[in-house]
Amino acid sequence: MPAAMAEKYKAILNWRPNLISQFVMSMLLSLLPLSLVVIVFLNALNKQLAVTQQIVSNNYQVTKSFNILKQELNSLERATRQNWVLKSESLDTLIVDKWQASLQSIEDLTRIAPSKSHTAQWQRLMNTLQLARTQLVEQKQQQVALFLPISDLLAELTLWLRDKSETQITNNQKEIAQLQTSFINWLVALIPLTLLVGGGFLWRISGRLKSLTKIIGKLGQGDWQQKIAVQGSAELVELGNKLQWVQAQLHILEQQKDTFLRHVTHELKTPLASMVEGTDLLSDEIVGPITKEQRAVLELISQSMVRLRTMIDSLLSYNAIRTSKDSVSEVEFNHLINKINSHFEHRLTAREQTLIWHNNLPNKALALPGELIEMILVQLISNGLKFSQHGQAVSIALTFEHSKLKMAISDEGCGIKEHEKAHVFSAFYQGKHSKNVTLQGSGLGLTIVKESVEQLNGQLLIEQNEPQGCRFLITLPIITNQGVN
Repeated sequence: MPAAMAEKYKAILNWRPNLISQFVMSMLLSLLPLSLVVIVFLNALNKQLAVTQQIVSNNYQVTKSFNILKQELNSLERATRQNWVLKSESLDTLIVDKWQASLQSIEDLTRIAPSKSHTAQWQRLMNTLQLARTQLVEQKQQQVALFLPISDLLAELTLWLRDKSETQITNNQKEIAQLQTSFINWLVALIPLTLLVGGGFLWRISGRLKSLTKIIGKLGQGDWQQKIAVQGSAELVELGNKLQWVQAQLHILEQQKDTFLRHVTHELKTPLASMVEGTDLLSDEIVGPITKEQRAVLELISQSMVRLRTMIDSLLSYNAIRTSKDSVSEVEFNHLINKINSHFEHRLTAREQTLIWHNNLPNKALALPGELIEMILVQLISNGLKFSQHGQAVSIALTFEHSKLKMAISDEGCGIKEHEKAHVFSAFYQGKHSKNVTLQGSGLGLTIVKESVEQLNGQLLIEQNEPQGCRFLITLPIITNQGVN
């Protein structure tokens, strides 16, 4: 039972949401603050609308009751003035009842509008009415002027109620406008947050995809030892697992290819050595004299065997590229230049050609795979000499700028046509000019150069060399913490 619980807990910890789930969660995170703001605004707006409705209702009731009170007082004034002429007891009773009803209406107004400002005004009106009642009813005074304070006060209260109502409505409208402004400000403030959450989701996905792109790029460069551990959604984790499986399969295929090339090239060397030895014996007439025609055939066979040996050596070099890129050593270019000059010594003498070096490198070792650098230079120099005429030269310029090694190999040969530049780096490709060249190559030289430059994360370009020939430009990054700065 504990083991099952542990497995269940481990499964929960290892759970990864898929892209749709992550998108939904990011949308909820971005919409949650917005939803809260909307809810709070609607609640506040509802309360404010309720206040508005209450203000309108109270003003309506106050205005209605006050207008009734004004009508009652006007009727009271007419009845009083008529009673001064008629002297009717029934009219006296009616007048007393009207005074009482008017005072009761003021009390009703106090209950309808109980605010301090309203209460003060109702109290003024109450005092004015009581004073007039005392003078007109109790003291029996018959003066029209006693009604003037009541009329003036009613006119004043009419204006005051109108202004009061307008003020309340205006203040309420301002509060609603402030509420709307606050809501808009909150929305504007939440837009960056929403964009931040959405941008964070896209940035997270983009980062994972860039990581996958980098992994795939390393796989394309033959880096089989890298560890593939993709984090993120379930789809990305599954894709990482598939890439790891592809890496293992590609590594196996690469090992099988290397083993096949190594075995084939070594197996070809043995019968080739026997053929060379037999041809030499026939050429030296060890086994007997040969005719002029037979010697011509032997020379043709010897040329073919030289070409076959060149192809076998190129295949071995091509196979050694990926194993050489990891063996970083400190290259002494002065020593490398002497080594390359010795390599081409007999060939240069036979065709009266020269190598011109322009070495502008600092007098320090550079952290680069020596075998690959030598292979690149040998292949390009050999290619330049092959397509150059007797007495011509091949120039090699070496410079170091901004932590990068730059090599320019220029010849004075027939050059490369524009439509052939896209094909010269393909394996076993022979250009049209090669038909006029005595020494045929393997068709792998420039392919080896291209593979070597790519293994070193460098750049390879072809340019026309003025007035004739071509120029190969190579730029290689230097590991500055192991070489020069």
